[in-house]
Amino acid sequence: MCGIFGLFVGPNSTMSRNDWDSALTSLFLLSESRGKEAAGIALANDKEIVVHKDSISANEMMKTADYRTALERGAGDYFKRNDDDRYLGVIGHARLVTNGLQGIDANNQPIWRDDIVIVHNGIVVNVDDLWEKNEGIDPTAEVDSEVIAALMYQYRQQGKSSRDAMVSAFNDVYGETSVALFEAAGKNALLGTNTGSLHYCVSNSGNELFFASEHHICRLLTNGSKAIPAFQGAKIEQVLAGNGLSIALKEIEATRFGFEENLAAPAIEPMLETQRKIEEKSARTEAARESMRRCTKCLLPETMPYISFDADGVCSYCHSYEPWTKRPESDLEEVLSKHRSTDGSPDCVMAFSGGRDSSYGLHLMKEKYGMNPICFTYDWGMVTDLARRNQARLCGKLGVEHIWISADIKAKRANIRRNVLAWLKKPDLGIIPLFMAGDKQMLMYANKTMEQTGLSIMALCTNRYEKTDFKAGFLHVNSTGSTIHKPSSLPMAAKANMLWQYGKRFMVNPRYINRSIPDTASAFLSFYAIEQDYFSLFDFVPWVETEIDEILIGEYDWELAPDAKSSWRIGDGTAPFYNYIYYSVAGFTEADTFRSNQIREGAISREEGMRLAALENEPRWQSIREYTQIINIDFDETIRIIDRIPKLYI
Repeated sequence: MCGIFGLFVGPNSTMSRNDWDSALTSLFLLSESRGKEAAGIALANDKEIVVHKDSISANEMMKTADYRTALERGAGDYFKRNDDDRYLGVIGHARLVTNGLQGIDANNQPIWRDDIVIVHNGIVVNVDDLWEKNEGIDPTAEVDSEVIAALMYQYRQQGKSSRDAMVSAFNDVYGETSVALFEAAGKNALLGTNTGSLHYCVSNSGNELFFASEHHICRLLTNGSKAIPAFQGAKIEQVLAGNGLSIALKEIEATRFGFEENLAAPAIEPMLETQRKIEEKSARTEAARESMRRCTKCLLPETMPYISFDADGVCSYCHSYEPWTKRPESDLEEVLSKHRSTDGSPDCVMAFSGGRDSSYGLHLMKEKYGMNPICFTYDWGMVTDLARRNQARLCGKLGVEHIWISADIKAKRANIRRNVLAWLKKPDLGIIPLFMAGDKQMLMYANKTMEQTGLSIMALCTNRYEKTDFKAGFLHVNSTGSTIHKPSSLPMAAKANMLWQYGKRFMVNPRYINRSIPDTASAFLSFYAIEQDYFSLFDFVPWVETEIDEILIGEYDWELAPDAKSSWRIGDGTAPFYNYIYYSVAGFTEADTFRSNQIREGAISREEGMRLAALENEPRWQSIREYTQIINIDFDETIRIIDRIPKLYI
């Protein structure tokens, strides 16, 4: 998620202005990997607090005259003096927008509320509930971070100390939360986290301290070419989940304090109301879709690429299907026992999308198998706010550190827009996966996360029911009967054919030859060429949908999408759009293939599969409209074009 950081120097610091500037720049640029949509900084000295923020990336902001002016105002006097009263503290923020428009300055950070200046990494899931139930405090912006400062100030007004006020605020907050703050009237900085996403380092002399959201950032600044001279070889500490750190700015003394043991928030009623707009479809189209020939064993229709039916109406996919055998949980325990830590320190990395499988997988790894994972998310611009809130619920309640790698969101969304507009000029079902190319670098960054954290085991929570042969099939790549689970294991001939098919379509429609090509090429290499070093949790653990939903909703108040009738694919902002295209043109979606695989494995009956697929195939208009807004294309014209595409079932 967002990147927060800080640098504190006392009166006895020997850091030069150049060293200080260099250290601050490194902290900002390294933290920028977690958010590039806005940036800000607060400088506290013995006279005042100076705040500067902008709705641009940290790299861009640091080039501006206003930033340099703020830096000089906040820090210049410290380096001109040599007395025992001077001190200088900095907290900074590299923002990944979750709620609150970045173009509105009040939504960017640091947030100055009452006498508290705060930076926040995470999501306060119950922000609306907190504003409503705490009379006398009202929001002045849209960003959820403000409520933390407001609560702390309210508790201070009731006579609590700053530390106790933070503890009380964290007990009120539900979600993934790490903060750093200054109080205008005090000479301390406070850090707090319910996930462990704060790491700090005291210099060798004890006169300087810095912190960052990730251990990897701290390691780069204490060893090697980017090391801050005062911190070369210094020890890195973690603020563990459910703990805070008080830093005396003048003395540079860091004191840990614990939160109350029970950080569980009041139950929030899950958002189960369905609010969707139903498009009126022509009777002819609906009747034709319903009358399509379907396999008598599974759900696959006659429009499925490369499908054929035998005399009994059973499809070729059912005939070529090879049932997979779940590996025993004892094999999983054998793997995990080699890595499980005994002191609560991180022992594995988990890819965490915020969808139901990864959320349930995180619950299992932490609660059932006693692992201490670090979660990793690659945000390419289409992770939904709902997914972020659900991630915050899990990480906050389980006390799990969460690392976010944020792409250049503006550039990613611009690439999606270019390719969607190109597609709308010449629709082709085979090219639709190009819309999702931007997320495929996730596997590359997953490997990098393992390297940076020093952890040698990575868990993914993919399940084998989600095999979607039709996407390659519409590209004229036949993967019928393939049992390959990892993309990097796909035969070279299949990869070459895929590139050839994409190349032919690019030549026919030159609009695809645009600025997105380098990113698409990188995605292809990451997904199909780089060796993927992970294990799939659901190769060992039964995947039972009702149990998953019961655990997530019942224990974590996991949030459902208001326009969906299933918990599947609600964290992916692209899925409602491309599934609507497949449903409109081919008469089926991912839901049909997913439920068909469950039927073949004996997990559900064909009747139940038909019922579920029918619900899941209903267009999710709210999400589709949000998708078109995010990538800045016209909703009405887009739907008109899709609806005019000739149907494969008529």
